[in-house]
Amino acid sequence: MAKKLLEKAGLIQLPAAPARSALPDSPNDSDAAKAKTAPGSMLQFMTAQSAAVKEAELLRDRLASYDGALPVRQLDPATVCLSSWANRHADSYQDAAFAALRSDIAAAGGNVQPIKVRPLRQAPAAARAAVEEGVGRSNAPSGPQPNAVPGPRYEIVFGHRRHRACLELGLPVLALVEDMAEQQLFEQMERENRARADLSAWEQGMMYARALDQGLYPSNRQLAQAIGRDLGDVGKALSLARLPAAVVQAFRSPLDLQYRWAKPLADAQQRDPDGLVARARALKAKASQHSAKQVFDALVGEAGPVRAGAVADIGIRVGGRQVAVVCSDERGHTLVRFAKGLDAEQRRSLATALEAYLASSADASRKG
Repeated sequence: MAKKLLEKAGLIQLPAAPARSALPDSPNDSDAAKAKTAPGSMLQFMTAQSAAVKEAELLRDRLASYDGALPVRQLDPATVCLSSWANRHADSYQDAAFAALRSDIAAAGGNVQPIKVRPLRQAPAAARAAVEEGVGRSNAPSGPQPNAVPGPRYEIVFGHRRHRACLELGLPVLALVEDMAEQQLFEQMERENRARADLSAWEQGMMYARALDQGLYPSNRQLAQAIGRDLGDVGKALSLARLPAAVVQAFRSPLDLQYRWAKPLADAQQRDPDGLVARARALKAKASQHSAKQVFDALVGEAGPVRAGAVADIGIRVGGRQVAVVCSDERGHTLVRFAKGLDAEQRRSLATALEAYLASSADASRKG
C-alpha cells in the first residue's frame, strides 16, 4: 500500500519557481504587481497625474517670468521693408556716423541692439507705393533695397539705420516683433529717433506732415501731445516740410535746413512766393559751391544774391551734421563760426590745434 502511494507521489510535478526579475523586489515592481488590481491601477494613475501636475506648474511659473516680453528673432533683412512712415533721407546713409555704425555691426557679426518690426499689414506693392509717395522717389536710398525684394513679411517700427547696415553687410538683423496700431508705430518711431540719431528738422517735418495729411492726428496740437514735443518745434518742422520743392533743392542737402530758419523762410514765401522760388532756382545750379547759410541768406534777401566771385564758405560736418563754418567777415578776415558755444576746455583745445596748424603753415612757407 505504501509502495503504491509512493509511486503516485512521484507522478506529481510542481510548477517551476518564478524568475527573480519577475518578483516584486522593488517598489516599481510592486506597483506593477498592484496595477493588476483595480486599486493598484488607480494608485498608479494618481501617481502619474501628480507628476504631470507638478511639471505643468513648473512650466507655468517659468512662462510667467516671460510675461510681457517680446519675441526677439534673427530675420533675413530682405524680409523687412519700410513702413509708410519711413523718415530717413538718402543722405542719412552716406555720412560718417552711418559708416561707423556699419563698421561696428560688421565687427560684432550683427546688430547687438535689436530693431523693432511689426507683421506686414498690407501687400508689399502697397507698402512700396506708400513709401515712394511719402518720402519721394528722389529720396529713396541708393544700393540694395529692402522693398525691392519680393515677399517682405515685416515692416520697420524703428531701427532703419541698423536694418540698412545689416542689409548691406548681408547679415541677419536681430529684431523685436510686435503687432501694433498705426499711431503706436508712428509714436514709437518718432521717440526712438530722438533717443538715438535725431532726425534733421526737414526729415522731422516730413514725418509730421504725412501724419497730418493722412489723418493719423487731427491737429498739430494733438500730434505734439502724442509724441511729447513742444508745439512750436512741431510747427517749425512742418513749416520747413511745406516749403516749395525748389527752395529745398537750393541747398546741397535737405538735412542742412535748420529749425531757426523756418520762420524767415516762411515769411519770405508769404511776402514774395514767386521771387523766393526764382532765387531758389538760380541757386540750385551752384548749390554745391555755397554753404547752407549763404543759400539761406540769399533766399530770404538778407545778403542779396551770392556773388559769382565771392569766396564760398566752407561747412564743417561731423556725423552728417554741419557743426561749424569757415567764412569771412566784411573786411575779408577768416572766421570760424560754430553752431554751438564752446566751453573753456574746448576753446583751449581749439587754440592748441590752430597754433599747430599755423606753425606748420609757416614752416611750409619758409621752405617754399
